[in-house]
Amino acid sequence: MQLILRRKQKLSSIIAICVVSLAVLVCLRLSVWQYQRGEQKQQQLSQLEQSEQQGVMDWQAFQLLPNQVDKTGLKLTLHGLINTQRYWLLDNQIYQGQVGYDLLAAVKINDDIAPVIVNFGWLKAPIDRSQLPTVNWPQPSHISTTVQLKQGQLQGFTLADEIGAEAGWPKRIQAIDLDIFSRQLAQPLQPFLAYRLAADDIATPHYESVVMGPDKHYAYAVQWLLIGAACVVIAYFAMRRRRNES
Repeated sequence: MQLILRRKQKLSSIIAICVVSLAVLVCLRLSVWQYQRGEQKQQQLSQLEQSEQQGVMDWQAFQLLPNQVDKTGLKLTLHGLINTQRYWLLDNQIYQGQVGYDLLAAVKINDDIAPVIVNFGWLKAPIDRSQLPTVNWPQPSHISTTVQLKQGQLQGFTLADEIGAEAGWPKRIQAIDLDIFSRQLAQPLQPFLAYRLAADDIATPHYESVVMGPDKHYAYAVQWLLIGAACVVIAYFAMRRRRNES
C-alpha cells in the first residue's frame, strides 16, 4: 500500500514539475518576445526621428530619394486628383470609443506617376450595418494636403480570400493590401500608404506612427519574467510543504 502511495506521489511530483517547467518556459518566451518588440519599437522611433529631420518634403524632392530608402515616417505635401468614384472603407476602426471606417482612395499626382493610396481618416459608421457612410468629397476633387508615409507590411489578418472582393464601389474591406488595390483599379500604385494629417470635412485623421512605446514592451518583458520566477518559487514551497507533511 505504501509502495503504491509513493508511486502516486512520485508521479504527481513529476507531473507538477512538468507543468511548472512548461509555464516557466512560456513566461520566458513571452518575456523575450516583449523585449524584442521593445527593441523594434526603439528602432522605429529612431527612424521616425530621422524622418522628422527631413521636414515636409514636396513631391519633386521626394522623387530624388533612392528606391532602397525606407519611406516610413516621411512627410510630404501632396497635390493631386482624388479618384472619388472608386474608394475603400476599412472596417472596424475605433476613434474616441466609436466604431467606424477609415476612408482610403487613390490620389493621382500627374499623368506620368502611379497614384498614391491615401488614408483620409475616420468616418463614423451608420447604425444600420447594411449602410455605408456618406463621403463629402471636395468639388472639384483636387486636394492639397500633408501626409505621412508608411511602407512595408501593411496587410492585417483577414480570413477573406481577397480583400474587398465584393462587387461595386465603394468596397468595404477588412485589411489593406496594395497589390489587391492595384488589381481592382487596373493600374500600378506607389509602394507605400499615405496618411493624411490635416482634418477637414472629408474625414478625421487619427494615425499614430507608434501606438505602444518601447518602455511598455520592456515593462511587459519584466512582468512575464517575474511571473515565471513566481511560478518557480510557489512550486518550490508547495513541494517542500508536501514532503514535510508526508
